[in-house]
Amino acid sequence: MDLDNYISKLKSSSATPGGGSASAISSMFAASLNSMAALLSTGKKKLLAHDNYFKTIADESGSIIGELKNLSLEDEKTFQGIMDALHIDRNELDRADAINTAIKNSVRVSWKIAGISLHNMENSLFLCNNGNANLITDDISAAYMAYTAIHTSVNNIKINLKFQKDKNYKEAELLKLKFFMENVESIIESIRLKENSIIP
Repeated sequence: MDLDNYISKLKSSSATPGGGSASAISSMFAASLNSMAALLSTGKKKLLAHDNYFKTIADESGSIIGELKNLSLEDEKTFQGIMDALHIDRNELDRADAINTAIKNSVRVSWKIAGISLHNMENSLFLCNNGNANLITDDISAAYMAYTAIHTSVNNIKINLKFQKDKNYKEAELLKLKFFMENVESIIESIRLKENSIIP
């Protein structure tokens, strides 16, 4: 992915890429910072008890970044899918089903970005508490980037569910969001406590 090219597209008048795609990029930066912090924590004499976990974070970051890169592109496609469904002639019998399916596809991608971003936050918190203390602001930055990605994804899910006609599906998704965000807010609160304890 060429970042300059991506930013040119993002700042243009085109509807894609948009916030959902950009949220995946934000989470990619979070994973990258986690990787750096983990690598610079590995092999440290005082941190050897957590060495295997540092290596795990560093090793998995490459696949996380690759997956988020794919999800950034997939988000663009699913958004376009919604636009295409909305442009189906209102007299077409399958229009409503097409819209509902397109919305579910978009929600699925947003959930994937949010889930991976939550894992990035968990890794950031672990590094905050156990990693190289010289990298603490990088750990905190990573957590906030992932947190931003989650909020963007959740907002996209909520706005899409607003137009979803499948009531059972909508209710189930909103319940999932409630419990998911309770977990997210618990982690970011721990990050904030750590931040406040070390940054004047």
